[in-house]
Amino acid sequence: MRSTRSVKRAATAVALALAAVFTSGGAAPAAGTTIAQTYTVWHWNVSGHKINNGSATTGMVAAAVGSIKSQDPSPDFVSFNELCYSQYKAIRDQLNSAPNAWTQATNYARWSETHPAGTGICGGEAFGNALFSKAQLRGEQNYILPADYTQAEADSGAYHEDRSLLCAALADQATMKFCTTHITTSNRRLPNPDSAKINTQQLGAVRNILKGFADAGETYLVAGDFNAEPDMSRMGSLMTTHTELDSTDARCLNYGEWTAIDNPEINDPDTGLPPCAANGGNPKIDMILARTDRLVDPAAGFTADTKSIPTTCTVDGKTNQLCSDHRVLIGTATLSVPVPVTLPATG
Repeated sequence: MRSTRSVKRAATAVALALAAVFTSGGAAPAAGTTIAQTYTVWHWNVSGHKINNGSATTGMVAAAVGSIKSQDPSPDFVSFNELCYSQYKAIRDQLNSAPNAWTQATNYARWSETHPAGTGICGGEAFGNALFSKAQLRGEQNYILPADYTQAEADSGAYHEDRSLLCAALADQATMKFCTTHITTSNRRLPNPDSAKINTQQLGAVRNILKGFADAGETYLVAGDFNAEPDMSRMGSLMTTHTELDSTDARCLNYGEWTAIDNPEINDPDTGLPPCAANGGNPKIDMILARTDRLVDPAAGFTADTKSIPTTCTVDGKTNQLCSDHRVLIGTATLSVPVPVTLPATG
């Protein structure tokens, strides 16, 4: 439980932060109006179990933290998929520590457990997703998506994940939030053969949750491994109202650079030209989405790029190995953020 003194300090910080934003250009904007804010997102699916064996010392954590701290501009939000809990804790603590601490905030990390501890995953640790904010966060919302397993499978001890959409709002601007998700790879029709494919159901659930945010007058960014390419039909329910920040890539227009290794024989091709679609090699399945009607300039007010997969990891006794089978994706967007009618309490 937070102390009364902590709550008072937080409330003061909220007021001062909003005052600084609102008065930097003159008079404060009226409640219910909007201000233009630019945010940068850093996202990585790190394969914490499959490649890094649940360890925080393979080099993956160091590579992730080093990349985040070295970015210019510095990311406002950070998203991870496929983290083991010890890896999450290591990243959380190192982002807040010297040298070159990425954040001075105390309430900046959120964790979503998608598979519980006590199994063979992650060496017995919990497995899930995480998000971090350079600025203070308030609360969190973790929405469980339609299950890609049956209850009988769960009861029998079969591996299963509770896929989710994890979100948190900024403490000093409650109408702006950041989310991360990891959609299933499964094409099964659940809970019965007449159901839509479960990956399509999960994407539809994400769409509906995000629509709720927009209808409530909120702005957001969402990053994650969607396990679908931007031009796939099952992404349609999201892409009709959202813009993927890498969609203006000059060579891969409306698609973006690949993010995941589908064919292990195709290494990170920074020395050549990577294909723009999975049927040519590796797919684009990691994305950063902004709601199109919240972009200040829907034609050019955003950008994104991918980074090489680090080859600095020691895995299964072998050095100089790929630290993941996904690339880091970094995107920036200028968004229209509603001014809150009141200053809500943080927590």
